[in-house]
Amino acid sequence: MRYAAFSRRENMPPYSSTTEQEVRRRAEKYLDSCRVYSNSSYEREQELNDWIDKPRVAEKLMGDFEKRAGPLPGKSVLDIGFGGGFFSIAFARKGARVSGLEVNKVLADIAHEQVAQAGVEADLRLYDGHTFPYERESFDYCYSTSVLEHVDDAQTMLSEIGRVLKKGGACYLSFPNRLRPKETHTGIYFLSYLPRSVADRLMRTLFGRTTVEDINLHFISFLKLKRMLRKTPLVIKDESNGGSLPKRILKKALKLLSLHHSAILGTVMVVLEKKV
Repeated sequence: MRYAAFSRRENMPPYSSTTEQEVRRRAEKYLDSCRVYSNSSYEREQELNDWIDKPRVAEKLMGDFEKRAGPLPGKSVLDIGFGGGFFSIAFARKGARVSGLEVNKVLADIAHEQVAQAGVEADLRLYDGHTFPYERESFDYCYSTSVLEHVDDAQTMLSEIGRVLKKGGACYLSFPNRLRPKETHTGIYFLSYLPRSVADRLMRTLFGRTTVEDINLHFISFLKLKRMLRKTPLVIKDESNGGSLPKRILKKALKLLSLHHSAILGTVMVVLEKKV
C-alpha cells in the first residue's frame, strides 16, 4: 500500500506550532490502538514523553546527521520506520527529498497529520516489513533510529538498506546496545543480558508487564551488527578522528580492537557506507 506524496500548502502553520497536547493526543491514539503498554505505566509514560520530545530531538539530530553522513539539501533520504513522521519532517525542512516506510497503519495515519500540519513534502508508504518497495540504488541516504531492535529479521533489513542505497551512499543507524545495564524499553537492569525467551518469560511471570514478545523486542550488540554486515555491501564508517584529544585517543584504541566507539555506549550509533 502506498501513501501519496504530500504537497506543500501555502497556509499551513509551521511545524513548531504543533503543541505538546497535540503530540500527546496522537501518541495516546497510537498506544491505545495497539494496547502494547497497557500493563505498564512506566513504559507508557516513557513512550509518551519520548513522543513529546521528538520534534526537538529530530531538529537537533539534523546537524549530527550532516556532520557524520553528509549534506542534506537536494539529497534523497529513506526514513525507515518513520513512526509519527517527526524525522521525515525534519529531513524535508533541511531540503531533502524524503521517502519513508512504516508497517503500522495508525502510525502512518498520524504521520499524515503531522506532515500536513508541517506543510512539507514526503512520500510515506506502508510496506510488508521485509522487502523495500524501491529499485536498487534509489537513495543517497537511509535513516533508522530505534527500529532495528523491533524488526523480525534484522539481517534482511540491513541487506535491503544495502540494496537501495546508491554506491557511496550512507545510512545513519542507531539502536539500544544490548550491553547497556538498564534495558531501554522496560527500565529493567540486565534484562537484555538474558536469552530473549528467558527475558520474555521473566517479564510475563515475575513483573506482569508488557513482554518482550509483545513489543517484538530483540537484543542487539555492536558485535552482532558487525556479523550481520558481512552479508551486505555496507561497512561502518571510521569516525576515530573526531572529538577532543582524550576522546580521539579512546576511539583510536577501540579501533585497534576493530570496535566503533559507540560499541561501549548505551546506544550503538554508527554511519554505514555502501562500498563503491
